[in-house]
Amino acid sequence: MKKSNKKVNTLIKRKNLIKKLKENGIKRVNPNALVYLEKNLEEKLKNLMLILKDEMTIRGRKTLKKEDISFALEKLKDKKQETNWEI
Repeated sequence: MKKSNKKVNTLIKRKNLIKKLKENGIKRVNPNALVYLEKNLEEKLKNLMLILKDEMTIRGRKTLKKEDISFALEKLKDKKQETNWEI
């Protein structure tokens, strides 16, 4: 895969993302697919952060706890299931 000259500010480095994909059986990755995956992961993370912020504000705390994260992940999962059901 050709190294991208474009600087991308992501939480997961491209090299590490490719390594994880290979560990899970994906041998090659198209550069466009990799960029799309990075953007999608970043968007999902932003949604998680918004839910975490709301929950911490509601509970009146400034410190993030493990319980907050598990609650937010469950809330995200429920939100996803609500949008996927058909009429």
